Amino acid sequence: MGFIPPVANVGLPMLPPGPKPPPSNRRLVLYLVLLAAVLPEAITGSTPPAGWLNPFLVGLLLWLYGSGVLVCRELAVRWKAGWPGILLLGAAYGIIEEGLTVKTMFDPSMPMLGDLGWYGRFAGVNWVWTVWLMIFHAAFSIAFPIFLIEWRWPHVRGRPLLPDWGLHIAMFLLAGVAVFGYTAFTPYRAGVPELAWALLTIAALGWAAHRGWGARLWRALPEGRLPRKWAFAAAGFAFFGLSFLVYAGGPALGGTPAVTLLEGLVLLLPALLLLRRASLRPDGGRHIYAFVAGSIGLFAVFDFILEAAGHTASSIVGLGFILLVVWLYRSHGPAPAAAPIPQAVQTPRS
Repeated sequence: MGFIPPVANVGLPMLPPGPKPPPSNRRLVLYLVLLAAVLPEAITGSTPPAGWLNPFLVGLLLWLYGSGVLVCRELAVRWKAGWPGILLLGAAYGIIEEGLTVKTMFDPSMPMLGDLGWYGRFAGVNWVWTVWLMIFHAAFSIAFPIFLIEWRWPHVRGRPLLPDWGLHIAMFLLAGVAVFGYTAFTPYRAGVPELAWALLTIAALGWAAHRGWGARLWRALPEGRLPRKWAFAAAGFAFFGLSFLVYAGGPALGGTPAVTLLEGLVLLLPALLLLRRASLRPDGGRHIYAFVAGSIGLFAVFDFILEAAGHTASSIVGLGFILLVVWLYRSHGPAPAAAPIPQAVQTPRS
């Protein structure tokens, strides 16, 4: 028999391609680790653009931030701690980084502290700097990267990205970078009481997240009318901008450390109350995104100021983050809640 060519599908409609499969957990872990390192370090200018060409520095940042964000997210998922638990674990991470690894919470001579090396220092701890950095890391190093990754790939919300053995490795790596940083970065050594405070506070914050205390307190906050999304964006911008002024300008604006810490609390409480109004609503996701975008926008504007001050390519970093948050908002995330369709009123027949 001769060769019979296959019959062509002439005239048959072409089926549209199926949806693109989501990336694997390994790839999502990589994205989360990269974002957790780049967001707090690049957008604040802590690591200038040229610093990202140093492979040793990049590896160290990925080690530190990557292990931290993975431990916080995976513990929160397993404990069902929610976003309040993530923020508590993020504050604990702030102590691991700034207290144990780079020691800015204890060493008064670190150049980035400025006046906060003496203002608010008591019992070997730089308290004003400590509170500010715990808030910053809870948001920018932990909560914001997790939120953005889950916004882009919502199917992973509430689901672990690592198996149990992967979480154990991440915890080992986080402990390892803390020990490495404490012994290798600077010769300063904190006293036993300061280290005991740091370890006990980390344990207390972790225990509070595990027991769901953050979620209980969160639910106890009063609800209210949900403002428009632009108000959330403005609140994120204003909260971190004013917090930076209050804490960094403590000696001039507060006068005494207690007043500075009270001013910081006055700024923090309205931000939490605003987020509380959106967090438990089915249509509140885009409002929370607006708060995150406004917070990132504050430091993006700061990058343009750094560029004007001579920090080359800082404006590119700021512009890049602005484009990223705009693209994510428009292309991904939950669809805006549709307005209810009014039902026709039926009059009874006479």
